[in-house]
Amino acid sequence: MHKTTNSHSGLFVLRAAVACALFCFAILLGVFSIVSFASTPSTGSLSDTGTTVLTYDAGPFLVANQSPVGLGQVDSGPRCDSPGFECDTYTLNTNISSTYLSTHGNASIKVTMFWSDLGAGQSDYDLYIYDGTSTPVDGNHPAPYQSASGANPEVASIFPLATGPQTYSIKIVPYQTTHETVHVRIELVDGIPGGGGGTSFGGPDPVAPGVPRFMNFYAPRGSSGEAFSGEFNIGYNPATHHILTMNSGPILRLTPPEWLATAKPECCEALWEDVTNFATITGLDPILWTDQNSGRTFSSNSTAGTNGSYGYSDHDGELAGVPDWNPVSGASPNVSSDHQTIGSGPFPSGALFTILGDPSNPVTHGHAVYYCAQTYPVGAAACQRSDTLGASYGPSSIIYNPNGGGVPFPSPTPAGVPPSNTQCSGIHGHVHVGPNGYAYVPVRDCGGNAGLVFSADGGVSWTERVVPNSKVQPHGSDPSIAIGSQNTIYFFYVAANSDGTEGHIFVTTTQNITSPTPAWTNPV
Repeated sequence: MHKTTNSHSGLFVLRAAVACALFCFAILLGVFSIVSFASTPSTGSLSDTGTTVLTYDAGPFLVANQSPVGLGQVDSGPRCDSPGFECDTYTLNTNISSTYLSTHGNASIKVTMFWSDLGAGQSDYDLYIYDGTSTPVDGNHPAPYQSASGANPEVASIFPLATGPQTYSIKIVPYQTTHETVHVRIELVDGIPGGGGGTSFGGPDPVAPGVPRFMNFYAPRGSSGEAFSGEFNIGYNPATHHILTMNSGPILRLTPPEWLATAKPECCEALWEDVTNFATITGLDPILWTDQNSGRTFSSNSTAGTNGSYGYSDHDGELAGVPDWNPVSGASPNVSSDHQTIGSGPFPSGALFTILGDPSNPVTHGHAVYYCAQTYPVGAAACQRSDTLGASYGPSSIIYNPNGGGVPFPSPTPAGVPPSNTQCSGIHGHVHVGPNGYAYVPVRDCGGNAGLVFSADGGVSWTERVVPNSKVQPHGSDPSIAIGSQNTIYFFYVAANSDGTEGHIFVTTTQNITSPTPAWTNPV
């Protein structure tokens, strides 16, 4: 018998089998993705008369979601609406009685997210909470409650609380994941009855001639100045007595009561006004700094450097009812991008800086401005100096470079990259300038110790110093540095000790810091 083979039929069977296999694989991937991201459980109810503490887990997260800023986009809120921007969602239902709030007016719902890092300190998860469940999470809607600081844990609070049935949507964004599962604790916190620790808490201290006293000013409810809304920055203009604050994106200006147009005694709440720089309202790293010679305030809020989300104001953010923020007029390309810091202070001594450092100079007012940033997530860092009081910036100079010449900077590699590795790497603290013009940047990790870099020549070159017998702070934290009127250097960081204490202070002088092995005292 003659047998005829139908090649088209065989090909159809093969194609069908392959298609079926791919379809099944896609389903498995979808199921695996859902299982990997889904909250367990996915919803919970909290009330003052029932359950007051909830917990859930989410993950493991396999794909990073670098929103609102990180993949070329600059959004005002996270994205959870497309591939590459996946988030976890948990629905929180609450029912808080008016009776409870009448006796617990400062109550809040505290949400804490934490995880065990699997990637040598590189993981980063962010927490966003929305009212209701219908807000589009498309990058255009900032969350009213959030914590996206790079810390572990991240903590956000819902305050003030509304009575009756309410619904909230909790979003977890795996900004930088190394496949962790995160844990979330939600709790009703009673707060302090009456708004303070006593009848006089928050009020003015008793007046005593020649004795400093303190007053508390409270941000308006629902504003970005409230607790847990971001990373708080504060600046003070000694000429106008205005206080400027920046906590997440908006900028709020305070006028103490004794400096109002119709002055009041030092007795009352300050006047809070919104003077937001709309060029810096969106981003990841809110930074605000006020120069003390000129009163000029600088704001920045992104990982784009001086050429991105940046501005300055000579009128505390507002002039005749109109926002008054100026963009940078020119800056060389940034060679670092993350965790920026701005600081100002005197120019160093020397003929090169005689004119620039003159306090009567109408452009500089005698001060240099430094803009510094690191390479995300680890690696080198660089600073730029401004000789126009922050209106423009010169070229970047590398302040530390653990990767030597191999650091992944834009091509061509900038001049000044050290030929050999440095001990300092990763996250740094805020730049500060001493009375003698030395600029300092504290660094979290310098070869297993805390450390710093300093420049004695206006940021042209930088020298590394390791603080002996110091500890490395947990990832997400950075040390601080302060310089006294006699150029005494105070270095501060937080790291747990066996006795339960955490704060550490090391002290040295300018004369010591120029030595290859400076002597430090450790009073705390």
